[in-house]
Amino acid sequence: MLKVESDGTISINRGDTGTITVTANNEEYEFQLNDVITLRVFEKKGYTKEPVLEKSVILSEITTEVDIFLIEEDTLFCPETNKAITYWYSISLNEDVILGYDEDGAKQFIVYPAKVKGDDNNG
Repeated sequence: MLKVESDGTISINRGDTGTITVTANNEEYEFQLNDVITLRVFEKKGYTKEPVLEKSVILSEITTEVDIFLIEEDTLFCPETNKAITYWYSISLNEDVILGYDEDGAKQFIVYPAKVKGDDNNG
């Protein structure tokens, strides 16, 4: 399960897959051929450290939306635990941050414990 809230908070269960769709704030903006969109996830209060997850997409066409696909291995950076762990994240366009820490604070990337197969009550 991957969920993106209106405030930018991203939630996912450890080991799950999902797609994050990135659009520009300006509805008329078009991402260009060879633009690089990068998702970086950091330890909470750790923007100055190395990211625990970095995933980039190089565009092969002009578009107004970019999908960042997370596979199971991408969400395994979080230790196995029985509680949610909150990280911070940023999304950049050609290394310029377009979504991240702003006047509202850090953008949160919350990883919930892995779902137990067959248990619909977990997560």
